[in-house]
Amino acid sequence: MKNKDLLPVRNYIGFFFLCITIVLISKIVFSMFAIGFIDAVWDLNSIEIFNDLTTKKFSFIYAHKALAFFDQIGTFLIPSFIFLILIKSFSIKYRTVKRTDFIKLSLYFIILLSITQLLFLFTDFIGIDFLPLEVSKFLENQQEFNTKLQEGFITSNYPGFLFNILLLAIIPAVGEELFFRGILQKLCIGIFKNNIIGIIITSFLFGVLHFQIDNLLSIIFASILLGLIYDYSNNLLLTIILHFAFNLFALLSMQAIKINLISEIQLESIVNYVIIPAGVIIGIIVLAKRIFWKKELLLSID
Repeated sequence: MKNKDLLPVRNYIGFFFLCITIVLISKIVFSMFAIGFIDAVWDLNSIEIFNDLTTKKFSFIYAHKALAFFDQIGTFLIPSFIFLILIKSFSIKYRTVKRTDFIKLSLYFIILLSITQLLFLFTDFIGIDFLPLEVSKFLENQQEFNTKLQEGFITSNYPGFLFNILLLAIIPAVGEELFFRGILQKLCIGIFKNNIIGIIITSFLFGVLHFQIDNLLSIIFASILLGLIYDYSNNLLLTIILHFAFNLFALLSMQAIKINLISEIQLESIVNYVIIPAGVIIGIIVLAKRIFWKKELLLSID
């Protein structure tokens, strides 16, 4: 699907490097803010925090939550706004979400849960032994680090749960969709002059930057689906809502296990024997009846 109605390629390449520069500067600045904030509030210096991360003890989980908060804002959210202010030719497309949009999002949410779980099972089955030993070790360590840190974020108290919704569901959904779908996807489409290739490249970067080898294929698929929805609907609010719902489901699942509302085995059974079959069936129906958002000659249930 070629897209000829774009600026010259060199413009998008320049915008791309400007975007990366803004991200790097913002990330450094907000990391410094985070260290200063943690030092002022909890009297913890950067060496103590670094040692806690290196040993994977996570004794100062409140400090790591603060780091994650500043990192989320400084890596994706703020850079997106700065880029959009600097580059006036870039605009984020959004409009009011209609009832039919929510119906479609509900269908795609179940599909998203289903296919991402299938891809996770596939990744678990094939393993990563085909990768060089150094690479696989690094990726496994990153996966273990991220998983253990995220599990440490889950607490049994109500205020902690509410903050986790903000930290792990709302901010990532808004910031990542603004950056990856609203900006980076358009840049990649502009560079390659092809919508599908642009979405795939964006999704690959989205997956790699999450540093979760066990979920890499799942994250890439989720990004492709979100990218296609934005490409067809021209409504970023839809991808933000779907991204938030996916993050919230993961958070609620971890929270339910934490408070012994459900066991991990029971949750896996529900996902594997209920959500996956439902998602596959719904996916077939969506494709057969072409339940998409309007674009060119595609049919729609609108």
